Amino acid sequence: MLFNSLAYLVFFPVVLGLYWVCPRSWRRMLLLVASYIFYMSWIPVYGLLVGAMTLANYVLAIMLHRLPRFAKPLFLFGIVGNLACLFYFKYANFLISSLDSVKQFLNQYLPGLGAQAVSVQSMDIILPLGISFFAFEFIHYLTEVYKGGKPITGFVDFGLFAAFFPSQIAGPIKRYKDFVEQLGKEIRFKQENFSDGLTLLLQGLFKKVALADNLAILANLGFENSAHLGAADAWIATLAFTFQIYFDFSGYTDMGRGSALMLGFSLPDNFNFPYVATSLSDFWKRWHISLSSWLRDYLYIPLGGGRCSEPRKYFNLLTTMVLGGLWHGAAWHFVVWGAIHGVGLIVNHLYGDLAKRVSLLRNFHSSYVGVAFSWLLTFAVVHTCWVFFRAETSTQACMMLSDMFSARQTSLVLEPFSQSPVSVALTLYCIYALIFRISALRNTAWASPILAALELKAPAKAVLYACVLFAALGFAPARTSPFIYFQF
Repeated sequence: MLFNSLAYLVFFPVVLGLYWVCPRSWRRMLLLVASYIFYMSWIPVYGLLVGAMTLANYVLAIMLHRLPRFAKPLFLFGIVGNLACLFYFKYANFLISSLDSVKQFLNQYLPGLGAQAVSVQSMDIILPLGISFFAFEFIHYLTEVYKGGKPITGFVDFGLFAAFFPSQIAGPIKRYKDFVEQLGKEIRFKQENFSDGLTLLLQGLFKKVALADNLAILANLGFENSAHLGAADAWIATLAFTFQIYFDFSGYTDMGRGSALMLGFSLPDNFNFPYVATSLSDFWKRWHISLSSWLRDYLYIPLGGGRCSEPRKYFNLLTTMVLGGLWHGAAWHFVVWGAIHGVGLIVNHLYGDLAKRVSLLRNFHSSYVGVAFSWLLTFAVVHTCWVFFRAETSTQACMMLSDMFSARQTSLVLEPFSQSPVSVALTLYCIYALIFRISALRNTAWASPILAALELKAPAKAVLYACVLFAALGFAPARTSPFIYFQF
């Protein structure tokens, strides 16, 4: 079930209505049942997988707390178990295909060794939706309990933490203490939460169907014809994906956070205008914030973090980003994507240390020209990395980058772009973001009257929300695209 589907348009209002009218003692169970219905609407049997992982981690955490003498082996068993489940579903076929590539290489260049290599057939495995997010939340939970945190004693509460449908498939990755604290409070209906949640829901819907889905058409057209593109087409296609992935993923997060807020729960924001970042470090503080903070807390710091020698620190940073790339997908081009970011962050740190010592560089980067240069360079690196993220192979990514500087002239993407409504939709969204999302502009002379005019009563707000909904649907293309992060 997708947030932008007709099924969710029926599912969520029913759950929302039942949630607020049923007795408070029933609400958690209602949300748990609704969350499993939401997940099992795709492949029902995988609901059993999530249930089994939930039960295993629930029992392990209780044992960790009550049997301190055996805490370390229990903790290691839990981490290995969660990673093994993730590895089987997500990386088994990747390993098999990599071994097959090695065998082909040996057959071609070392026939004697290649003939002795064992042939392994790929397995028919369908990746469960959101398996990476489930595994990361369970690892976070076991780690915090192992460090001395109090486990969740109620199974319904723990099951809801794991399966809460607004954050279920593509995050944000929740921290269990924050979620349990909200469960412990008496949740009451607040009109402000309902209004803000509905605003987020519609904002996310507009991002997804009016922007991301239209951009997907241009990006797909370019990458599917990467061998025949001219420079203009290649630039449009790659830039289309750069913005598609932002609007697609942040749109999902907005719809999830909006749904949760209407139910009385607050989920962490995952994005903070990442494309205005002026360094790669700044970018990763703004992009997929729940993942970058998870990688910092449960991978980078355990490896030694920055409290070690300079070479070891940079090794930790590169390792974290390479594994972060592999987390995104079981393919070598994702590893390359992560490695480029890792090397970029190392250069970022080295240059940052140099700039602090050299007054000329420090003064340059504090000027408007220096800030603009830093932003442009950061965006160029991020944009280049997204080409590797979107491509099917590293070879295709290199071909697209080559096309961007090709002398060929084509109109495979340029012509559809000129006919696409995405430019108008993007303009409308930018106006909205400037007025409503950037706090520094909210109190300016030109924005304040607009905001004051929009302090409408409920009936007028309902009309406004309906207009946004119809605008989103009006810009929507005939074919929708699946959420990009569902595959992770």
